[in-house]
Amino acid sequence: MSIQVVDPAVCHLWELHHRLGEAVDEKSCIALLDSVKLHGQRLPVLGRRVSSAKGESIELIYGARRLFVARELNIELLVDVREIDDRAGLIEMDIENRVRTDISAYERGLGYRRWLNSGVFCTQLELAQAVGISEAHVSRLLKYAELPTAVVSAFECASSIREEWAVTLAKQLREPEQRQGVLRRARAYAQSGDVKPPERVYAALMGEAAGFAASRSSRDKVLKDSSGTPVLRVSFRAKTIHLIVGREQVSDTGLDEIVEQLRAALENRNNRRSLGGSRGTSRKDGMSSESVRVT
Repeated sequence: MSIQVVDPAVCHLWELHHRLGEAVDEKSCIALLDSVKLHGQRLPVLGRRVSSAKGESIELIYGARRLFVARELNIELLVDVREIDDRAGLIEMDIENRVRTDISAYERGLGYRRWLNSGVFCTQLELAQAVGISEAHVSRLLKYAELPTAVVSAFECASSIREEWAVTLAKQLREPEQRQGVLRRARAYAQSGDVKPPERVYAALMGEAAGFAASRSSRDKVLKDSSGTPVLRVSFRAKTIHLIVGREQVSDTGLDEIVEQLRAALENRNNRRSLGGSRGTSRKDGMSSESVRVT
């Protein structure tokens, strides 16, 4: 490791870095700015020396926010300068960024798409093995890269788009009949200038059916007994509701009774909706489009 003190003017970000340019500004870096003012830069960024027609410079593998702060404060930058190839650089960057909560899933998804397009990794499986996550997770994150600018712009911040929403929206956008409706609603929302909670935006983009599910609380609910002890967690997902009970809290027989009561309640609800001429989306198996799982 070679830690060097470098003029930030000779540094530039690697084109394959995760960080979105619009995410690096004074507002997003305020805490880091204050910290560096008081304590200096504690952690170096990672970089490598590159040569071009303009001369030698340092290409930063990661450290966009620290570079911004160094330029804002007009101070030198601590850089761990190494000889490192693209593949090793991508792995180092992914490890560094995954421990940081301010790197969004959206940024990672776009970054993974650039990695594949650049040819550094040839397949999703190869990329997944290199960064130590499942191929299915890589596939889900790549759905962010399928979202058109109009859809992303409907949200106040791209980082507020949840992973399950990206998967569902990407699926809708692949269907010609659904695509135009999603894009029309997205453009209308973006042009309205209204700032709405991301749950409301997602519901609006997906239309009435998704709006019914998304309009409910997006946060898990914990139900307690009379003594205040948690007995049940209700966990909301894009299209499912998970009822979570501790194994030690219910016997096999008790679980069968709970499942049977839930089945009967759902069946009665579907029957009432059918008799009332509801536009509900009951399927042939008797379950509504918003399914419930007991886990």
